[in-house]
Amino acid sequence: MRISGFSSGLDIDEIVSNLMKAKRVPLDKLTQKRTTLEWQREQYRDINIKLVDFRNNKLLNYGLESSIGAKQVNITGNTTAVSAKANSGAVAGTMTVEVTTLATAASLTSSSGIGTVDTSKTLSELKTAGTINYTPDGSGNVTFTITNGASSDTITVSESDSLASVVSTINSSDAKVNAFLDSATGMMSLTSKSTGAGSITVTDGPEGFLANFNLTVSTAGADTTGLKINGIATTRSSNTFTENGVEITLNAPTGGTAATLNVVTDADKVVDTIKSFIQDYNNIFDLVNGKLNEERYRKYPPLTADQRAGMKEDEIRLWEEKAKSGLLRRDSSLSKMVSDARLASITNVSVGGTSVELASLGITTGTWEYRGKLVIQDEAKLRAAIEADPDQVMKFFTQQTTETDPTLKVSPTNPDNGLFNRLSNVVMAALNELATKAGTSKYSTDINTAFLPSSTIGDQLTSIDSRLVDWNRRLTLVETRYYKQFTAMETAMNRYSAQAGSLFGASS
Repeated sequence: MRISGFSSGLDIDEIVSNLMKAKRVPLDKLTQKRTTLEWQREQYRDINIKLVDFRNNKLLNYGLESSIGAKQVNITGNTTAVSAKANSGAVAGTMTVEVTTLATAASLTSSSGIGTVDTSKTLSELKTAGTINYTPDGSGNVTFTITNGASSDTITVSESDSLASVVSTINSSDAKVNAFLDSATGMMSLTSKSTGAGSITVTDGPEGFLANFNLTVSTAGADTTGLKINGIATTRSSNTFTENGVEITLNAPTGGTAATLNVVTDADKVVDTIKSFIQDYNNIFDLVNGKLNEERYRKYPPLTADQRAGMKEDEIRLWEEKAKSGLLRRDSSLSKMVSDARLASITNVSVGGTSVELASLGITTGTWEYRGKLVIQDEAKLRAAIEADPDQVMKFFTQQTTETDPTLKVSPTNPDNGLFNRLSNVVMAALNELATKAGTSKYSTDINTAFLPSSTIGDQLTSIDSRLVDWNRRLTLVETRYYKQFTAMETAMNRYSAQAGSLFGASS
C-alpha cells in the first residue's frame, strides 16, 4: 500500500498514473501489434478451414465416378419383372435378362401350435399356466440349436425371458433366420434371411422347449431357374445380384419376354455435380477475393484497455470491425492461389490425344467483374458434350497425370492433369504456405485446432510476448521510482513543516 499526499496535498496516484501513460505508449503499441497478428492468424485459419474442406471433401466427392461419371439404367421390354440400379463403375452398354422362377428362401414352420398365447408373458409363467411344457436346466435356462445351411447357432434363453424376447433372440442370432410367432394360433415359423438352395433344421435341447411348437414342416430354399443374362444360361442364389456394376433385382418371372437393361450416363446427375462444383469453387473465390480486396483502415488500430474502458459496446464493435478489416489485403499466398486456380481452369486438358477446353463444355470464366469465377454459359452445350462423350468429360475433370517431373506434375498448367487434380494441387500449395506463415493445419476443419507452434506469425508472437514481459518489468521499476521520489518529497516537506512549526512555536 502506498499512502501519499498528506503533506503536499497532491493526488500523487493520479500524477504517477498520468506520468506512466506516456511511458506505456510503446507497450500499448506492442500490445496492439500482438492483437493485430492474432486477428490476422484467425482470419488465415478461417480461410484455411474452407480450403481444406473444399480440397479434402468437396473435390474428392465430385471426382468420384458415381458423381462425375454417374450412370443410370433404362429398362425396356418386361419393365416390371426386373429392376436395376447403376453402381459406381457400371459399364455402359446393354444387357438382357430372362428368368423362369425366382430364388426362394428356406423355411421351417409348425405343424400345430400351442393355441392363443400372450407373448409378453415369461416362459415360467406360460409353463405354470400349462400353455407350454419344458424342464429347465440347473440355471433356469433352455437351449436349442438352429441350423440354416452353412449358418448355425446354439441359442440359450432364460425361463424369466418373455416369449417375445425369445423370438427376438432368434432373430439376432448367427443362424440368420427370421422367426415369427402367431399369437392367435401359437404357431412358429423360421425363414432364412437369404434365398438360395438349402434348408433349416432345429435340434432341441434336453429341456424340450422347441417341442412345444412342432417345427416339422420344412420347405427347402431354391436358386433361380431359367435365368439368362445376354442369352447365357446361369443361376443365382439371390434375386438381387450385381453384373458389370449394375445391381439387378428379379421381381417376377419374365414369362418369355426379356427385360433389356440399357446403361447410359446420367446426364442430369453429372450436370448437377458440375453445378455444385462451380458453386463451391466460386464460394472459395468470393471468400478469398473479398479478403484480398478488403479496405484497410490504418487509423483504427486495436483498442487499448484504457480506450475500451471509455467506450460503449456498440462503439467497440464498430471500431473493431474497422480494425480487423483488410488484414489479408493483397496477401501474397492467397493472391498466388487465386492466380494459379484461374490458370488451372482455363488451361486445356489433353484427353486421349484431344485437347479439351472448358469452353467446349459451355463453361467460361465470365467477364472481368466475375474475378475468375466459373459460369455455365450454355447448359445445353454441356449436356450435349456429356451425352456425346461422357468419358471425355469425366477425364477432363478427373484424369490423373502420368507426368513424373515433380514440378510439372503439380503445375496448374499441366495439360495431362484433370481440372479437379490441378485445383487440388493448387489448394495444397496454398495450405502449405498458410501452415508456414500462420501455423494452420493442412488437414483439419475444426476451428478449435491449435495453431502449429512453429510459424512466421507464431515466432513473431513469441518475440512480442518476450518483449512485453521485459516492458512490464521496466515499467514497474519506473513506477516504483516515481513513488519513491514523491515519497521523498513528502518526507522532506513534512520535515520542513515540522521545523517551521518549532521555530514559530519558539518565537511566540
